[in-house]
Amino acid sequence: MTRDDLDAEVLYALRRATRTRQAFYVLVLAVALIGQVTGAAQALGIPLAVAVPAVATLELGGVVVMADADVRRRLGERALASRLLSAAIAAAAVTFNWTAHPAHLLGGFYAGMSALGYLVWLIHAGNQRRDRLRATGNLPLTPPAYEIVGHWIRHPALTLRARTIAKADGLDLYESLTEARTAIDREHRNAAIARLLHRKIRAALDPTTADIAVRVYDLDEIAARLTATADYPGLTTLLATDLTPERIIAANAAGRRRRWRRRQDHTRTARVAQPSESPPAASAPPAADTPADGGQEPQAQREPEPITDNAQHLPAARHDGVPARSPAPPPPDEPIVVHSADRSESGRDAAGDDEASTIPQGTAEAVAYWLRKEPDMDPELLAEKIGKSLRSVYRHLPADYPRRPGIARDRTRQHPRPVRRAGQRE
Repeated sequence: MTRDDLDAEVLYALRRATRTRQAFYVLVLAVALIGQVTGAAQALGIPLAVAVPAVATLELGGVVVMADADVRRRLGERALASRLLSAAIAAAAVTFNWTAHPAHLLGGFYAGMSALGYLVWLIHAGNQRRDRLRATGNLPLTPPAYEIVGHWIRHPALTLRARTIAKADGLDLYESLTEARTAIDREHRNAAIARLLHRKIRAALDPTTADIAVRVYDLDEIAARLTATADYPGLTTLLATDLTPERIIAANAAGRRRRWRRRQDHTRTARVAQPSESPPAASAPPAADTPADGGQEPQAQREPEPITDNAQHLPAARHDGVPARSPAPPPPDEPIVVHSADRSESGRDAAGDDEASTIPQGTAEAVAYWLRKEPDMDPELLAEKIGKSLRSVYRHLPADYPRRPGIARDRTRQHPRPVRRAGQRE
């Protein structure tokens, strides 16, 4: 169908709606008139010969006032007095039809017909007034019909902006949506440029000059020149550098270490083993017979080493449930030799000698000392610095310290000691 065919079809539909509306007004007015006449005759006792012309005059007066209000509004006036008077007449007719009949259901029917006729006339008069204003250029064109779910519910602000643009520029549905998105992006971009420009000028001069510059300079022109001089290869390289797998893995490891450092104060107290039940004083061996760690400090002054999960260091249990004695600890390692990573091959400086003299001699104290100095130190380097084996270093690391794959994290977990029965020997 061509545009002329569509216009002819719309014109035919308009004529048909006009004839149907006229018939509707006649029927509604007749039903409302019957209701008011019968109500006046029953409630007021007025004869029908008097009630019919009186009620007809009232209805005709309401129609005249409504028509006068419509004409004045088409001429550009507000016509508040005529509109209020017509509304008062309609409300009086509806109330009278409701209260004048003893049967409220019948009275409600007559009242509903009166209200329906008045509301239909209001809608039709408003449509004619808007058509006239649109034809004279005093009202914008009809905006496109946007979807309820896809536009109004999902993007209410964007849809409202697109509807405003469509009414102002006469765009269709998709053109208005595209223009609205472009306008919103431009506003956000100009706001960011204005904040940056204001901050830089305020730091160099004063806030008043910054305010003047933001309002004088064309932000769209600044954005266009920034777009023309943008270094896209350099920006792409900058983003690609941060997205490399090695950078992501390193950042993840650094995050775990930062979390471990935040919990270091709490884990320091957790690393100290809880005092276990000591045997009677008579059976306790002398402190001098207990081997010390590296031969540097006695057992009474040394922190008790936590029991590890390594199978070769767990005490074996006998068939009667009594744990056997733990095997003898490994012989002391070589004396602690501190190697400085920053020391040149020509010799050692005086600062390295002073630092080596202050390093604790015990394994647990030395591990804690180096972890306080360098929390991110690898276990292998830590073992080299204190002159101990890697196994000894892992025994004294905190439970949540980042370890290489294959190393259990609960090496320092305390195992409950079995309760010794009465009469059993150790």
